[in-house]
Amino acid sequence: MSLLSACGHLGVDQNGRMDSRNRPAWINDPGEGVSASAGFHVRGEQAQEELAITRARDEYAKRYGVVVSSEHSTSQYVVGERASSVSEKEIREEVNQIEVKASVRAKWKDPDSGMLWIWLVPAN
Repeated sequence: MSLLSACGHLGVDQNGRMDSRNRPAWINDPGEGVSASAGFHVRGEQAQEELAITRARDEYAKRYGVVVSSEHSTSQYVVGERASSVSEKEIREEVNQIEVKASVRAKWKDPDSGMLWIWLVPAN
């Protein structure tokens, strides 16, 4: 009987972790929109959210004939005991006279992994 009460606790599995079944349905089935995620970001939660939104917007734009390409290069330098890195990112967009408007409908952060999910839907 104690096993049933432990497993029956809403949203928590036997190990005390959030049950993945509590993930919002829109993550796997975003309908007309798109869902995208971003994991931990060294610049904090705001940067994590911006990255997830950028990924969702890029995916959404692809559906409407917008070509988005990006190139990211990182160089690392070590001189003596000091290390530094330089990062460059170039983004190109090619639009075929289509205006694409979307808005964030929902956000959800996985309590176990810290993964932030964004649901982007067409704006009216």
